[in-house]
Amino acid sequence: MIKKGLLYSLLSAVLLSTMNLFVKMLGSSIPSGEIAFFRGLFGTVAVLVVMYMKGIRFSTEDRGLLIMRGLYGGFGMVCNFIALVHMKMSDATILFQTSGIFVFIFSALFLKEAVPKGAGKWLILIFLAVMVMVNPFSYESFTWYAVIALLGAALSAAAYTTIRSISKHGEHSNFEIMAYFLVTGMIAGLVTTDGFVLPQGVEWLIILAIGSITVVAQFFLTGAFIATNAVVAQFLQYIGVFISAFYGFLFFSESLAIETVLAGIAMFIASVMLARLKEQAGPIKDGKVIEDKIQ
Repeated sequence: MIKKGLLYSLLSAVLLSTMNLFVKMLGSSIPSGEIAFFRGLFGTVAVLVVMYMKGIRFSTEDRGLLIMRGLYGGFGMVCNFIALVHMKMSDATILFQTSGIFVFIFSALFLKEAVPKGAGKWLILIFLAVMVMVNPFSYESFTWYAVIALLGAALSAAAYTTIRSISKHGEHSNFEIMAYFLVTGMIAGLVTTDGFVLPQGVEWLIILAIGSITVVAQFFLTGAFIATNAVVAQFLQYIGVFISAFYGFLFFSESLAIETVLAGIAMFIASVMLARLKEQAGPIKDGKVIEDKIQ
């Protein structure tokens, strides 16, 4: 169970970083809110088709929590998109990944989850690695877009924590949870966009890719938070910081210093060690979310 949580979390980090790359590519010609709308639209259609094929029905339990998870995740996604378009990929991703700090707070306050014994040094290593990448003493991107990225981080942390709460209270399919998120993400995109630009040519293919990646990545991310401790699952997402920094360097000529590379390696090592500690602590109990298999 814990090993599966590790794999799910790493796969979701890779996929979400790739999705962020496509969002950055589209951002120069299409508003961020519109990108979020199309992501939600294509993702919703895909999830509903899968639910129909698998015979999965919407449950009547925990609708309030499911709606809350959707609202938190939907508006958090829009905030992330806005930051990605207007900031360097590495800076936006680093700020968005501070959601790990918010998850730490929320899971302790609302879920009463304890951090695995001996995890402190690895969490500190991840924090220090992020500080190396941020370099706060010469940080140049702290604008209102940075504040929006931090708001997105807090909203996403609330969504992640709600997933764990849902898993302890009711029997829900991963796809049902994703459907709520995608529908509210579509609504959030409409609410926050100030103009509609019709995509052209290859832009439609990129939008389709974003929607497709969303479904698979959210499946893995939801599974990660079901299979392992919320704090561990979130900190594993820091691998995405390194991937996004590499994408920014490769496609947008954004700087990628040796310190960034070393920090990324440190994050990976610390993330693996956190997962091992949680595995040694024993399985998580009382989780009731249904795990769906991708055929």
